[in-house]
Amino acid sequence: MRNLQVKIRRPPSQAADLELVETERPALTNGAFLTRALWLAVDPFRCATDLTTRGLPRPGDVVPAHGVGEVIESRHDVFDVGSLVVLDCGLQQLCVSEGHHARLLHPGQTPASTALGVLGAPGMAAYFGLLHLARLRPGETVLVSAAANAAGAMAGQIAMLKGARAIGIAGTREKCEWVTRHARLAACINEATEDLPARLRRLAPEGVDICFDNVGGELLETIVCSGVLARGARIVQNSVSAADPDALRDRGGYAPGSLQVLRLEPAEYEHRRGEFLREAIAWYGAGRIATKDHVVEGLANAPAHVLLALQGKNFGRPLVRP
Repeated sequence: MRNLQVKIRRPPSQAADLELVETERPALTNGAFLTRALWLAVDPFRCATDLTTRGLPRPGDVVPAHGVGEVIESRHDVFDVGSLVVLDCGLQQLCVSEGHHARLLHPGQTPASTALGVLGAPGMAAYFGLLHLARLRPGETVLVSAAANAAGAMAGQIAMLKGARAIGIAGTREKCEWVTRHARLAACINEATEDLPARLRRLAPEGVDICFDNVGGELLETIVCSGVLARGARIVQNSVSAADPDALRDRGGYAPGSLQVLRLEPAEYEHRRGEFLREAIAWYGAGRIATKDHVVEGLANAPAHVLLALQGKNFGRPLVRP
């Protein structure tokens, strides 16, 4: 069995910047195991950080990706043949791991694709960002940007489940309809066609208490400068690059102490994954959490899917089923 990989030719701006390469089956050493990918997550957040701020891309690098794989060969003490594992594997069919940052799929993560979305890293970011970093309280108003993506949809739904009111922002009418009809947020603003500050003032006349930001940039600037954030509001930054807190406060004209800008670092909550899974699996199993996946079949279609996600044109969690 040979290995099919999606590799980087140059910083991706078009599908031709990525290439599909067939290589030999990886060899195992003691303490390692080999997985065959079942699901791969095309994560624009990881691509944007890994491919720029960490010095990538380099010609020949495999596109970074999180995945769920089945162990097909093992020389590892924990991960036996037949085990289903969640791991950093890259956009490829076969992956060798020594077990670092890998974990067995939880029985409640069914189907397995949920471990890459609503019951995985995006869901954890929403859960701990809202409940522990921003300390959400019942009755508060939460504004969520990119509300149709995995983390955004989860943040909005958690807010509603915890007795708060959630307003989403999305880029198309179709996404806004999904956010209100399926994720059941109180409202969703189409940033492409609506006057965002004016609509926010109508929807949140008492102000927004928490802004869960998945986008950053101009959209965050518009929100901060619109005057819709309540005194004592918290901004949770879950975007690719962090905005400078002091500069944001200054541009919005906020007095010291009247606005908290909090950077979400999901890795800091890894030791509390079990806490998140207990509650999130119960919600999902009871049908209280909606999820939207954007799936393509086959690694041959992965390069175009990566570009779609980087441009924000996907609708749902972008996944590849190899």
